[in-house]
Amino acid sequence: MSDANAPQATFWEELAPSWLEGERHSEQVAGRFGARAAERLAPQPGQRVLDIGCGSGPTTLRLATTVGPDGEAVGVDIAPSLVAAAQRRAADAGVTNARFLTADVQTEDLGEEPFDAAFSRFGVMFFSDPVAAFERIRRLLTPGGTLSFAAWQNLFANEWMFVPGSAVITVTGEFPPMPEPGDPGPFSLSDPGRIEEVLAAAGFTDIDVEDMAETVVLPAESVGSLIELTRNVGPVREALREADAETSDRILAEVGNALMTKVTDGELRLTAAAFIARAQA
Repeated sequence: MSDANAPQATFWEELAPSWLEGERHSEQVAGRFGARAAERLAPQPGQRVLDIGCGSGPTTLRLATTVGPDGEAVGVDIAPSLVAAAQRRAADAGVTNARFLTADVQTEDLGEEPFDAAFSRFGVMFFSDPVAAFERIRRLLTPGGTLSFAAWQNLFANEWMFVPGSAVITVTGEFPPMPEPGDPGPFSLSDPGRIEEVLAAAGFTDIDVEDMAETVVLPAESVGSLIELTRNVGPVREALREADAETSDRILAEVGNALMTKVTDGELRLTAAAFIARAQA
């Protein structure tokens, strides 16, 4: 593993156990955005597809099913524990045309065989040098190959992160510090102009960025699970990094209170929004 994204590798490896525990609930928030990115990718039977930031592999396995036994889906993630979980998932499901690697896509060699398409569901916002990373991704693709990915829009368009983040203020008196625009983090590609600029600089063409917004609807009893999910991403994660045990407990209690204000008729409703980008190598 190179050191280009070493802080991200360390962070995601440390986060892996809690991420895996809350995976079902992250699927409920992220699933439809990933499905739309896959639709825009339109992988075909027999193709070879790269899944960037594959986590524990759910999207890789779906891509493997789409390309069929004559194709291959290769999932890559920077966290070894998540890759190990993905390998177990594939084995349990009996999927033999999915393969997983621990690697930093920005810098590391993934072999000489090119890919027909590259996909990511919220895995491309964490590169230290996004232009270099996307240029390398382009070089991994066959000429004319397709890239499609989902990246979060800004915090205010995503109540599922903003509402818990706002709750932090009632405890600490200030909003949690967040990465600067362009720095690695969930909102580094939250502006469509930024996406277009980065992809064009990396040599992609036919760039098209689609705006997608959804309302996440969960049973009221899912509040506790969503609290756990927000520990792993966005402003609550940033607040908890520096908080002592007592402050952390108070923050999480206030997050629960804030989420309960979004419950109506037994349902928790929160907005979520992402950009779905598509481009050609």
